[in-house]
Amino acid sequence: MTQKVAPSPTSSQGLSAPTERVIAVLELLGREPAKQFSLAEICRSLDISRATGHAILTTLTVREWVIRDPATARYTWGPAITRLARPDSTRLHRADLQQLATAADTQVSLARQEGATLVVIDTVGECQRGPRIKRGMRTPFVAPIGRDYVAWSSADAQHEWLQAIGTPSRQFQQRMTAVLTEIRHRGFIVERLTPQYVRVYTALRALSADGEVDEITTQLARAYAELSVIDVLEDELADGSAYSIATISAPIHNPDGTVTMTVMATVFATLDGPAIRMLGEQVRRTAQNIEQRIARYGEAVLPFSASDI
Repeated sequence: MTQKVAPSPTSSQGLSAPTERVIAVLELLGREPAKQFSLAEICRSLDISRATGHAILTTLTVREWVIRDPATARYTWGPAITRLARPDSTRLHRADLQQLATAADTQVSLARQEGATLVVIDTVGECQRGPRIKRGMRTPFVAPIGRDYVAWSSADAQHEWLQAIGTPSRQFQQRMTAVLTEIRHRGFIVERLTPQYVRVYTALRALSADGEVDEITTQLARAYAELSVIDVLEDELADGSAYSIATISAPIHNPDGTVTMTVMATVFATLDGPAIRMLGEQVRRTAQNIEQRIARYGEAVLPFSASDI
């Protein structure tokens, strides 16, 4: 099958056709780095002329991005490629975050799970009404925090997450069962803005700043869980009421289905059901865009330290 050199899926305005052809050659070789390709195979696969293919491959060979086997005159992936640093994963998805921040006119953050905490690894935009979210900020991964991570987990994992704060009340367990089901259905979570939210989250972030979660942290999380109404369910969104919203976030699934990162939009405003759904869908689409990039290229997970803040 002929694989023609196609323009980038983004806007073609200002693109360089010669550069597109070079990228196409590299992508073809990179998909099967152990295979050797003849010049004819490369030109035929990409629908480029023999003269163009030869010129590209000769240049890439000189720079060792491509290796030419002198015995067979066939080409394969070169060692110089391995010397190219992969993008810092903490900024790998900056364009997606910026697009959402611009559309929603607020601050957008990317967080990932690290052991017993959730840590912000990138953030863009500004929320004029809420507190500034900073890179390196941590929150404990204890119920009810981290719903977007556990909603797709096994029943045992969800039970362990709930029991980490002690045996929750029957009312809270019932609410969380409904909430986790709703999150799986719609694809995003809603954090209500209450005085308890502001006070508790400030304290929880301070307590988990060192990456550890102790008994005081879990007891505080439990108190918050028992005293607050968690999330907003579909029938509540449909009843015409408006709600004070702190954040809306959506999970980022790895190819194996696990959730290791989330996209979060800071709201700190009162929204009705349609507005919550609209912003939730925007956040969910951003998370899906990042998922597609991870599925295509893989995720370079780099250590995150205080020096990154």
